Amino acid sequence: MILLTVPASAQSSNRSSQGIVAVVNEDIISQFDLGSRIKFVIFSSQLPTNKKTVQRISGQVLIGLINDKLKLQEARRLGVKVRSGELKRAINNIEKKNGVPLGKMRDFLSQQKIDYQTFELQIEAELAWQKAVIRQVRSTTKIGEDAIDEAISEIEANKGKPEYFVAEIFIPFNPAKSVEETFQGATRIYTQLQGGANFAALARSFSQSASAAKGGNLGWIRASQVDQSLSQIILNMAKGSTTQPIKGADGYYILRLLNKRIASGLPLANLSVSLQQVFLPLRQNPPPGEVNAQVNVAKQISSSVNSCSALAKKGGELGSKQSGRLEVADTSRLPINIRNVVQNIPLGKASEPIRTGAGFLVLMVCKRSGGGITPDVRNRIKNILLEKRATLTARRMLRNARRSAFVDIRR
Repeated sequence: MILLTVPASAQSSNRSSQGIVAVVNEDIISQFDLGSRIKFVIFSSQLPTNKKTVQRISGQVLIGLINDKLKLQEARRLGVKVRSGELKRAINNIEKKNGVPLGKMRDFLSQQKIDYQTFELQIEAELAWQKAVIRQVRSTTKIGEDAIDEAISEIEANKGKPEYFVAEIFIPFNPAKSVEETFQGATRIYTQLQGGANFAALARSFSQSASAAKGGNLGWIRASQVDQSLSQIILNMAKGSTTQPIKGADGYYILRLLNKRIASGLPLANLSVSLQQVFLPLRQNPPPGEVNAQVNVAKQISSSVNSCSALAKKGGELGSKQSGRLEVADTSRLPINIRNVVQNIPLGKASEPIRTGAGFLVLMVCKRSGGGITPDVRNRIKNILLEKRATLTARRMLRNARRSAFVDIRR
């Protein structure tokens, strides 16, 4: 299931009467709360339904419930409330993502024998925490034009370098627990992943990072943007692989590498280019031998020419009617794979062969003019910077709440 992270809220008296397993300041966590959360996590994370699973995850689930109580209390302290319309929209979005008919989440969970109030309270609590963090960030953080310019310069400086699409599960150090206990908790989560559990669902259930609401997804990052203890590991990860728990500065991380790519820089507005191209055609449904022959010719051309005139000469020798000079007034209208090449490749350098529906292209940019960063792109970068600040703020807020809290675990 695609769900938000799973905080809890104050429970009704019939819930608390089933045995108190923890007290968090003025709130309690009952055996019913813990059992409902365990059942929900097992279902949403696709874990085996047996006693062994319950024993493995119950400690980590309880830690999550305690953290969620602290989050709710902090949101209340800041005067944050969740409107009924906000809660309804959030649940409708979850229904849509999971293919559940609109307004039928209660029936869907009932079929799985999962308490609906547990689910609803979790969503309400997550919304309250998100609003509390955003309010704090907006009151203490200002992203100026200089910061945006610096981010743009960094993105442009890293064009052509690898980027990684990474997901994380972050288990922070807890003042009430030893480092070894935190490691064991992270190891239990890793064991569930090795058994086939859903990474995104476990991230939503257990990760204490702002990325948890997105299934742990950090998006496209450079290795240099993460904790120093993680960067070298990311560089050496295979696509689709998952790390064992890695000790960082403030907790343990479990990483999954979802994809890799070469950074293409930012999209530019009104960039015009003068291109020289060689086109090597393929017949419809060509046999592998023809494809291999043409791509080898394209590679030979790409590696042997170093000027537009030399590429034009090669095109003339091949006699391809679609080879020649091409003037493009606005590169934003080009297909994205070709746009990334012509916006970023150095002048006078031949591209690697580009496969199209009808053959192979070798491109060279002879001239560029215009081009600039649009307001939309600058605004997008500003939001990314705010999101990074929100991640740090959320961790700091929760860490401070833990330090000042009274927590009594009774199980």
